[in-house]
Amino acid sequence: MRRLQVSLCMALPISFAMTPLARPEFKLTKDLLSAKEPAQFQLNEAQIAQCHAPLMPGMEMYLTPLGASALGGQWGSWQLTESPDAPSTAAWRLNFMSSEWRAMHITSEGNLSAIARPVELDELKEQHSFVPEDAAFGMEHWTFVEDLLAPAVAMKYDGMNYSMGKAPDTFPVTYTASPQLKDAAIPAPSWQYWAITDCKKKLVAVVALEETDGMHPGRCKIYNNKGQKATEAVPDALIPRLQFVDINQHLLATAEAPALGSDIPMPQLPRRGSLGNMLPYTIRFERGGYYMSSDLLKKDFRWILSAAVQLRSLQDATQGFTPLLVKDKYLLLSVVLALGLIFLVIFGTMLVSSLRTMSRIFFHRDKSLPNYQTPLP
Repeated sequence: MRRLQVSLCMALPISFAMTPLARPEFKLTKDLLSAKEPAQFQLNEAQIAQCHAPLMPGMEMYLTPLGASALGGQWGSWQLTESPDAPSTAAWRLNFMSSEWRAMHITSEGNLSAIARPVELDELKEQHSFVPEDAAFGMEHWTFVEDLLAPAVAMKYDGMNYSMGKAPDTFPVTYTASPQLKDAAIPAPSWQYWAITDCKKKLVAVVALEETDGMHPGRCKIYNNKGQKATEAVPDALIPRLQFVDINQHLLATAEAPALGSDIPMPQLPRRGSLGNMLPYTIRFERGGYYMSSDLLKKDFRWILSAAVQLRSLQDATQGFTPLLVKDKYLLLSVVLALGLIFLVIFGTMLVSSLRTMSRIFFHRDKSLPNYQTPLP
């Protein structure tokens, strides 16, 4: 069990330190007595019998994009090692021919496990009676997140232009420095919600992603199907690194692109068009099983953390993007008509060839055979 600690001092270089908590023996300490019940996840009958959850056997998984094309969509896999040929425990795909092209279909062993698609809050409330707790209640338990986000705020202010001024009627003379008012106002984040449903369209979890320009790290929150916040990911100020913490400030998982410890600023990471400009991520899960540990650390639910990171990478890569066949309906119609015409030509050619063969078999007449009978004397 680890606790995420952040130190901030006068907007100087910021350090993230993850120090393991020493537990030589179990004692009811003050921290344990004040621990809060994390959000719970439960398997329904469909998830147990039919919608098998993707396997997360390793403590580290590699979320690897594998390809993208106008007709084939976009696809990738969750692998055990960083090699492109490594065995995978799950795969995902987008269909660029569909109007719901952003819906991510997650499969395991060739069978559909879950679907993640972008939704509005009103739709979640109407279809699943879902209301996120931080939109109505429960915010007081997550105020510590604002402290963890302080380095990103400090980095934003550090890049602003400051104007110097002298405070009036002060002795000794006091000078102040402040950014322009229009720059200093940090707007409230806007969120894109993603509903994760099983193969029977039953709500499993909801992921909320901060909307960014795709070139800077964004926040991420995960809720259970009742609207309780299970974890929030604290992004780094520059590096595409997410650290998921629960309501008790315990570290659940760390994800970074392209690999843990790369420490490459997000704008400097190369992106490949053949992979849909998606960044590969590596995610490391912490060990659970301790008192008041999150259900997201259990083997049946760790895949939800991987899905959230994959959606973060997907949303960053598709900012301002719309598939050509979805954007241009006439082009899609032309492609469909062309494919239909090609099919008719091939089918017609095969039909004519088959009719000719049948005519030779049933209607061909051989010449009369010569009469070899010997005339009677």
